[in-house]
Amino acid sequence: MHSLSIEVLLGRVIGLVIGFTLHEWAHAWTAYRLGDNTPYFQRRLTLDPRAHLEPIGILLALVAGFGWAKPVPVNPRAFYPNEKRGIVLVALAGPLMNLIIAFAVGILIRLMTAASIVEARIGLLSSGKLVDIGAGSSGFWTFIYNTLGTIVIFNLVLFLFNLIPLSPLDGYKIAVGTLPPEYSNWLIRYERETMFALMMLILIGAMSMGRLDLLWGILGPPLRFLYGLFTSFYPSFT
Repeated sequence: MHSLSIEVLLGRVIGLVIGFTLHEWAHAWTAYRLGDNTPYFQRRLTLDPRAHLEPIGILLALVAGFGWAKPVPVNPRAFYPNEKRGIVLVALAGPLMNLIIAFAVGILIRLMTAASIVEARIGLLSSGKLVDIGAGSSGFWTFIYNTLGTIVIFNLVLFLFNLIPLSPLDGYKIAVGTLPPEYSNWLIRYERETMFALMMLILIGAMSMGRLDLLWGILGPPLRFLYGLFTSFYPSFT
């Protein structure tokens, strides 16, 4: 297992606090705007990270790259007569917020490229660090790039991972609310099984030390594409 560099650890901490906090806040704000007062009474309509972060989820996210925050309680009946539409919009708001964060930080990296601070070329993700892409004799800008790049990667992972249609992820709620009744009913019937499937995918990847990481096989290609699209860098994740 590779040890984390300082800039990657810093990027994960910043990306985690911003990504998890705004992800859950987006759920709460969307539900509230659609007529559900539950997030308000649960004090989740705040940008204070303490209202959204879970200590164990934070630790796992920092160490393993996968973690969780406190889920926002939602009352679907408050969306009547459009309960399914409301659930889909609330579920979609979280991942979209992570995509917006990745895009915004990606703009900073593009500005660095435009100012010739860093060069836009292929780099390798080695030991958790994007290498061979920075310019500047002091290495300061390489440090900044690696920190910002990690924030982008972390939020893109949150975006893509949460769209997987397995319980309890946002993608499951989106699928249930948008698929034809025969398929959504099937997902609801086997909700516990889909949760078990997700746990197994994560465990297999962790126990195999990445050699049989099916989730990474699914998320890797779109992650690389979106990272390159947002930042102009196209890293090879190794």
